[in-house]
Amino acid sequence: MGRNKLTNEEKTRALTLLKEGASVIRLAAEVNVKRTAIYNLKKAAAPLPPGTVPPRKPGSGAPRRTSPRTDNIMRREVLNDPAITASELKKKHPALLGNVSVRTIQHRLQIALKLPSRRAAKKPLLTEAMKKKRLSFCKRYRHWTPEQ
Repeated sequence: MGRNKLTNEEKTRALTLLKEGASVIRLAAEVNVKRTAIYNLKKAAAPLPPGTVPPRKPGSGAPRRTSPRTDNIMRREVLNDPAITASELKKKHPALLGNVSVRTIQHRLQIALKLPSRRAAKKPLLTEAMKKKRLSFCKRYRHWTPEQ
């Protein structure tokens, strides 16, 4: 993966240096981007009036269903009650999560908020040591009767 998009300040600086005659290779190294990014910026700025910075292209994908505030509320709920399920969260906060699917809530919790779900390990109710202790106790007090 590459770096994030150029900021407006970096775009302005790059376009100014290009106008002054700076080379694309030197400029790319200075701004810490690839040469193609500078060439694309130059191409996008060509039809615009001088001094105008090209706007950022819209990203792909649908807009997020949850806001950072909603994510924070979900995090707080899960930390208070780790056994709460995504569907219970949705029922508990219908105003915030009414238009959000249960699967999206699960993704928010597991991936974005780094709260992965865990299933408890299956283990025997009584270990062998517990069984032996209980049996010895029963044998010891087999003939015991309460005093009246």
